[in-house]
Amino acid sequence: MDQADLELIQDHLDPDQTRARLDQHNDPDQRDWFALYTKARAEKKLSLALDRLGIENYLPLVSEKRQWSDRTKIIETPLFKSYIFVHINYFREKVRALEAAGTVHMVRNEGVPVVLLPHLIENIRLLVEHAQSIRVDPFQGFPKGSTIRVRSGPFKGFTGIVDKVNSRTTVYVVLRGIGQIVSATVDPMDLELGEYQ
Repeated sequence: MDQADLELIQDHLDPDQTRARLDQHNDPDQRDWFALYTKARAEKKLSLALDRLGIENYLPLVSEKRQWSDRTKIIETPLFKSYIFVHINYFREKVRALEAAGTVHMVRNEGVPVVLLPHLIENIRLLVEHAQSIRVDPFQGFPKGSTIRVRSGPFKGFTGIVDKVNSRTTVYVVLRGIGQIVSATVDPMDLELGEYQ
């Protein structure tokens, strides 16, 4: 999962729960919420394309005041840049959703599509409907110096200390068996706060 995927609120099933949940999608009436990553500034076009395909989707929009040199205008912009949510039967509608103009990929975790819990979508709807002002800040990673544990990926099980925070996180991983410190770039989605051992 890349850095942009981490911007989603993490109210989703873990990969093992998702695998079990997807087995239920053999029932054509079973539907769940998934997130699609879109081409840059293609969210509204993709929403229209999905509507034309009969695929239920949700694009949370917020009003934003834009200032130009000659005028000020209020425009609707996506709450989550480059994301749209689809409510589909994974086996019956996934291909059509992925082939819609503007789709880049379905958000995944450990190679498994992320199933979003229904209350997450409802909470986003309530937030958009009732909030006076909404701002989404990109995930800044773990604070420098924090102790982490790698929970997945090639360094799974290692502990380390965050050295630097940028678009990805550089972590000192201690390889205790050989008594060396290795600096590695690790996907933030693979990390969790942990104890240094």
